[in-house]
Amino acid sequence: MTTDDTTASDDVAARLDAGIAAWGELAARVAAPDLRDRAHAAGRAVLTALGSGRTLLVAGNGGSAAISSHVAAEFLGKCVADRHPLPAISLAESHSSLTAIGNDYGFDQVFLRGVQAFGRPGDVLLAMSTSGSSPNIVAALAEARSRGLVTILMTGAKGAGLGDHADHLLVVPSQETPRIQEVHLLWAHTWCEAVDHAMQEQG
Repeated sequence: MTTDDTTASDDVAARLDAGIAAWGELAARVAAPDLRDRAHAAGRAVLTALGSGRTLLVAGNGGSAAISSHVAAEFLGKCVADRHPLPAISLAESHSSLTAIGNDYGFDQVFLRGVQAFGRPGDVLLAMSTSGSSPNIVAALAEARSRGLVTILMTGAKGAGLGDHADHLLVVPSQETPRIQEVHLLWAHTWCEAVDHAMQEQG
């Protein structure tokens, strides 16, 4: 192994150890009763809506866009148990739609117009933004609330003061984008697992 290879290996090991240590500390904070109760309430809203035939809309930018596609796929397919497919749409999925809307109306409207097209009263908009202040996420949440959708905003520590933006505000107590996104996926996975089991039991 060359000196450069050794340095790279040491860097990987250091980052791995730092990530594991951060997760150990973060796990305790995520399990705090208040945050756990908030995640539980948001999950119940998702389960209730899907159980009533409503639609789940999911939105996010960058890494959160990838998570939004992942989450929608889990509900349309399955997470851990077979059950009938559920209506879930990632508003970040279509490159053609995103670039057309961004070009013609502005990037701030790329998710808003998706809410206008698909959102109905009683549906759920699950929005993810590590900062909580992404203009296209804020616009989509406002549009969703005006249309009678249930709104969930998952964010990081910078978004702690954004409770008026959504019915359910879930704040990961971290400033680190990778850790924030990992917790967002944890919450979404637990909701999908719960939906899988509930729908399976209903037959």
